[in-house]
Amino acid sequence: MKKKFFYFLFVIFITCSPKLKSKIDKNYPPLSEDELVVVLDIHDGQAIIGDLIGVVQAKDGGLAVNCTYYENILNLKNMARAAGANLIKITQYKTPDNWSTCHRLRATIYKVANPKIYETEIEWSANRKLTWDDFKGEPDVINNPNTLALTRSGFGYESGINLFKEGQIFVQSVFSTHESWVVSNGRNDYVLRHEQIHFDITEIYTRKLRKELIDAKVTSENLVRAKAIFDKVFNELNERQNRYDNETKYGDKKETQEHWEAIVEIELAKYDLYKK
Repeated sequence: MKKKFFYFLFVIFITCSPKLKSKIDKNYPPLSEDELVVVLDIHDGQAIIGDLIGVVQAKDGGLAVNCTYYENILNLKNMARAAGANLIKITQYKTPDNWSTCHRLRATIYKVANPKIYETEIEWSANRKLTWDDFKGEPDVINNPNTLALTRSGFGYESGINLFKEGQIFVQSVFSTHESWVVSNGRNDYVLRHEQIHFDITEIYTRKLRKELIDAKVTSENLVRAKAIFDKVFNELNERQNRYDNETKYGDKKETQEHWEAIVEIELAKYDLYKK
């Protein structure tokens, strides 16, 4: 009788987090988690006035996971804070390719006197209200006559490629400083409150998007469904922003403005479980 031999091939996959490296040339006290660290992308040409502290990198550690652009920016921020830096300038950026599923970043880090001067995007935060200094854009009074201020805010999502498990989807709401503007006679507290509510409405629908993605069990393996949900919530956001302006007459109707402020506060609380 013939004997049959079975050969079993065991393949062990080892995953790890991205490889983080830093070269620190100057010593500063570390920053707290609450202190602002600004990130300038690779195309940002702003002149930086401050002390160059060193270089930080987020590289592929070999079959790495948890290395989306969003996650590696957080990694760079953590390294910058540990070194006492409050500004990060991306100098090299590689997107995922055939050799790596990671977003690979290299950056120089600085200690500057006022990092807010360099901000191009502001993440929504209950502890960070907008100020007129955040409105850095040039007023477009030709296309927006009789407009005192304009807020440009929105949300987006990102998902990483993961070979071994379903990847997480990250949703973020931001205010664009260089696309938001105010005319000189619009710089008062009342107008600023109206613009803050625009940003708050964006945050409401950012949280709603997170909720709907979670409820639909959307992961990196079914991003077509994510796009459909994103489009739906994005359209709802635009309709709500337009309704806010129409009902308040762009803030002129003070009683209606106060009513909207109360509604927004309630809805932020309603989706509190889905804040960042």
